[in-house]
Amino acid sequence: MLPRGSLARLCSGWTVVVFICISVLALWAPDLNLPLGNSDDGRIFGRAGIQARNFWELGPIESRLGAGTEPFIRAEYGVPPRTDPPPAAVTYAHHPPLKLFITIGSVGLFGDNLTAIRITDFLIGAATVAFMAALLRAVGFRWGPTLVALAAFVSTGFFYVYARVGISFSLLLALTAAVAWLRQAERPPRWALWGAAVLAALTAMHSWIAIAAVGLLLIWLFFGGVQRERTGRADSPSGPRGLRHMLRRTWSPALTAVVTGAVIGGLLTAAWLLNATDISELSERVAFRTGNDVSTAAEQRQFSFGEFLARQWTNASHELLTSWWLRLLVFPALVVGVVDRRSRGPLLITLAVAASMTFALQQGAWIHRLWNFPWMAPVTIGIAALADAVRRALRGRAARLRLPLGLLMSAVAATTLFFVVTGSTRDFYLTRPADAGAVLEQARDAPEVAEADLVWFTSGIWTPRWISYYLDRPVWMLDESNLDKVRASDVILVRNDRIPEFVPDSALAKPLASGKEYTLIPAREMIE
Repeated sequence: MLPRGSLARLCSGWTVVVFICISVLALWAPDLNLPLGNSDDGRIFGRAGIQARNFWELGPIESRLGAGTEPFIRAEYGVPPRTDPPPAAVTYAHHPPLKLFITIGSVGLFGDNLTAIRITDFLIGAATVAFMAALLRAVGFRWGPTLVALAAFVSTGFFYVYARVGISFSLLLALTAAVAWLRQAERPPRWALWGAAVLAALTAMHSWIAIAAVGLLLIWLFFGGVQRERTGRADSPSGPRGLRHMLRRTWSPALTAVVTGAVIGGLLTAAWLLNATDISELSERVAFRTGNDVSTAAEQRQFSFGEFLARQWTNASHELLTSWWLRLLVFPALVVGVVDRRSRGPLLITLAVAASMTFALQQGAWIHRLWNFPWMAPVTIGIAALADAVRRALRGRAARLRLPLGLLMSAVAATTLFFVVTGSTRDFYLTRPADAGAVLEQARDAPEVAEADLVWFTSGIWTPRWISYYLDRPVWMLDESNLDKVRASDVILVRNDRIPEFVPDSALAKPLASGKEYTLIPAREMIE
């Protein structure tokens, strides 16, 4: 028989958290080799794959420390087909580099393949569950509300589709949990201080919202020291006072560790960005993202704030990205989370960075649904606070309802996740777009592809870095204005439900490869 202590640990909440993380990985594992296609999954992993390949094939210097995207040429530079692009057009360094560095390491270790490109992001995405659990426990929530919140979090289409692609808030949650623990520790051990410094550095290299959150977390950590100083002063009113004395007592080794780590991580991020991209381009991208002008292959327009709000709500409810029952709980959860002193700090910090990403960078949030994924952090914290409020309200005989209600909520979340995985959410965001990559995988060894100088794509295909990843050719969009640029040796990828009028049926009848959603055709069939 197991000792009582071992049995207790086996049945602890952390066992359930580990089970959830493993279950998430099991759900994602079949997609490690999912073809890169016309989706956020395809464009994000396609870019990472190209940059990692360039790093190992060209070397750190020529690849600009992994920022090079050759042969993919960024469309915003308007480079004419079959001309040499300027270096800036084949460089992408608009985000902190940690995700890319990890992918480069994975590709160097496991080879240039889809599993190597995805595996580290999948692991970090699954770890987000554990980081959220650590945060909720650090601020004082019991396991019941914590596990209910985790179940609601994992059940969303947002988590299933976007937590796996590395554009997430995983390290932000990990650092928030660490800061929450440090606020309560009178004398944290040296290993904890070193760990907090390293974690702060990694967080400052992970994402823009993580960098923004680091500053707020430092303020939260500082005021934790202020509260302890006030408590100590109340216990000994005759002690010395003044600003200098207060700073001496509130500026803790923990604050020094986190500040040092954040500064080092921030400097490394800045050095990598400026090594590949000048300040003027970064400034232009910020100005572009904060505007309300949309200029993409899909639409050219301006939107009003009312239209923006309506679109964000539509995006949140699209294909079970969030379920109807979770949307009903969002507002009360956020209110209860702010009222509860335990969750107030982390909820307001994560809410601030999520809201800034949506409302300050409206152009990006208009185009990309994934930009609303960070809202799941404050919502999950709020769900934990709401579940805990319900738990505390059930007293006396009503306390017997706590476990059944928790199990019911978990069952609802599991049912929702079932429909996310088996229904239209997966089909729309992953399976159908991946048909484009499957078509390219079929044709990558064809003689016609080997002879091609470039690849054309037609309407309905967005940011096709994945084409360059598969076929190792630059890509251009094909429309009526540049038909005269097409050569017989080129190849063209078309979307089957949006075939342009200038593509004849004869060309579609002799494809290099075809699928349910996409077809790759030789240009000579169209020209002839």
